[in-house]
This record gives sequence, structure tokens and C-alpha cells, in this order.
Amino acid sequence: MKIKELYIYPVKSLRGCSVPTATLTRYGLKHDRKYMIVRIVPSDKANDNYDTKGSEKYIYESQYVGRVDSLCLFSASILPSYEDAKVIRVMYNTPITPSTEKNEEEEYGNPYIEFPITADYKKLEKVDLSIHLSDCVGYDMGPKYQEFFTKYLGYPAKLVYVGDSTREVKGNLAPDQTHLTKENDFNTGNTAKSVGFNVLGFLTWVLWYLLGWSSEGSKYTIQFADVAPVLVASTVSLEELNSGKRGDEKEIVLDITKMRPNIVLEPSAPDEMKPFEEDYWAELEVNGGRKIVLTGNCGRCKSLNVDYETGKQLPVHGQMLKRLSDMKRRVDAGHGYSPIFGRYGFIEKDSLEKDVMVGEEVMVTKKNGERTVFYWPGLSAGTKPRK
Repeated sequence: MKIKELYIYPVKSLRGCSVPTATLTRYGLKHDRKYMIVRIVPSDKANDNYDTKGSEKYIYESQYVGRVDSLCLFSASILPSYEDAKVIRVMYNTPITPSTEKNEEEEYGNPYIEFPITADYKKLEKVDLSIHLSDCVGYDMGPKYQEFFTKYLGYPAKLVYVGDSTREVKGNLAPDQTHLTKENDFNTGNTAKSVGFNVLGFLTWVLWYLLGWSSEGSKYTIQFADVAPVLVASTVSLEELNSGKRGDEKEIVLDITKMRPNIVLEPSAPDEMKPFEEDYWAELEVNGGRKIVLTGNCGRCKSLNVDYETGKQLPVHGQMLKRLSDMKRRVDAGHGYSPIFGRYGFIEKDSLEKDVMVGEEVMVTKKNGERTVFYWPGLSAGTKPRK
């Protein structure tokens, strides 16, 4: 198989850009998710949200497409090129409504803002942040950017830069942590199976406890990425998802960009890859020895249902999250009832600062006998704090 596409998301949860080549770093592909938008909430009005952190006066809430649909209306690009990256441009794509028509000639009239690919963060004010109960700091880019995002999001929001900030990789996602596997086939709404699912999920956590699992001592850290530096996806699995339309469903094809992968793989020859075989991949090697260690499955949320033209949830007949669930993709007890698509990964240390390119051959060098079970305290099934 080979690399079909490489994607960078300069600003977390905004639409990203395709690049022909990318540099592997310990935090993922170079320039990926170095900025993030946070919502500004007065402390006295904040609810008990586990993605908030801040001062006595304000709480800063991490923003995701699964939580704020309209984030998909912003697209980020790297200028003048990835190889000579100097500036990130974020464009606000005016939503299409029934009373408007898309005019390609007017597309470049959409408002945008630019900021440096690397900010001089030591001169910026720090703000305390938390992403999935893993704390870090961000560096406030200032009022110019706050004004832009506040205007188009419709609520107070800051743009923050990651700088030298890092976060703990919790649970079992880091390559140096215990990775228990258990084949799970909890794919129907059948009550008996649902009960079995919950019992087995509980027993999984008990087993981790008895084995003395601990995240202490992991040498791996992340920045603004959710739980791992890299996400790998397969075109064959996407084709299978898009072919899963029931006869009475309207034909809506899911774009791979909604899966927000960094590396998209495709077969080099017919029938070389099977749908969802990536569930079992443990290590990939790009031609020439660059390695990616795959440690966990990606559980999907309602961000798959967002219409990129309107910035709103699609009608029920077009909702791809349900289609993925209907295809019996609830295969990881750690993700509860969330269907799975794609694998999280970390760059192997000897591969750091090396480049990968579209078209390069990729081999699966290690496989798991069973699917890994996702575990991240506060995010995985049965561990989420109540609001």
C-alpha cells in the first residue's frame, strides 16, 4: 500500500490542508495543531466541563467540531508552501443557505486572517488549558485574533499558540504503556448484548487495575492533538463506509477530510487492502525505515454529521455517524457506543525529523491478534465525569 494523502491541521478543529510532503516530529506532522481556539467563559457562569481551565476570572474551554458545528466553516492553509512555511491563513467560509448560491468567483472574497507559522510565544500571556483532563498552557495571540474569531463564531473566543507546552498522554495510548486487547463484537442494539458490553467494559477496567496499570513514567507527551500525535486512515475503509447506504437513503458520500486523518493510505494493487483491517495494525513502516507505532482506535462523534457548507448538522438521512454504527463498527469497549474509524499513532524515535511523501510505499510490520481497547481516564467509556 502507499500514502495517498497527507493532511495538516494548523489550528485544532478547523479544516486543514493537504500537503505533498511532511516532516515527522515527536508531536506528529510538523506544523500540525500548533494553534487552538478556546471559548472565554466567565468563571461564575462556567459549568463543570472537563475541557475547561483558567483563572479566577475566566475559564477557557477547548473547542471541537463535535461540540461547535460552525468551526467547520473555518479553513486553514499554510503559505507560501509547506516546505517554505511562514504564515497560516484562516479563512471564514460564509455558510450556504437556501437563499444563497455558491459563487466560485466570490469565494476569494471571504474574510480571512493571517498569523505566523511560529509565534514568538515568550512575549505572549499564558492561559491555563485542559484537553480531555490533560492540562497544559497556551499563549494568547492577542486582541486582533480574539476579535476575528469572536465575530464569526458569535461568542468570545481566543486564539492560543502551543509554544513549549506539552500534555500528559493518559491511559494506555503511549507506546510504552500496557496495551490489553480484547475482541469485542457489540454491534447491535440488542438489549442482552448491550448489557454484556457494559459488563465486559467494567471487567476490562478491573483487569487494568489488578495488573497495576499506571501512566507514570511515560516518556511520551503530546501538545494540542486530542490523545495522540498522528491519525491514520484507509481509503478502502472509507469506500466501505460510503457503500453502506441503505436503499432508502439519499446518496451522500463522506469526504475523508471529515475523519481528520494525518496520513491516508490506499492500496498499491487491487485487493491489497481489506476494509477496516487497520483495526489490527500495530506498526507501519514507510519505505526507508520510518516507523509509526499505532496504539489505539479512534472513536467517532457527531462531527461526521456536520455539513461543511452550512456549518450545521446534516438531516438524519445524511448522518454518517449512524451509518458507521449500523455497519457494526462499535468494536472497542473503551469507546463505548462510539463507532471506530482510524488508528492513533506515535512516531518512532529513530524516525523523528525525517520526511514522508505522498506516493511512498508503506508496509504493516506489526499486527495485533485482537483489537486494542482504548483507555483514557475521563474520556473512555465508564470514566467520563458527570457534568
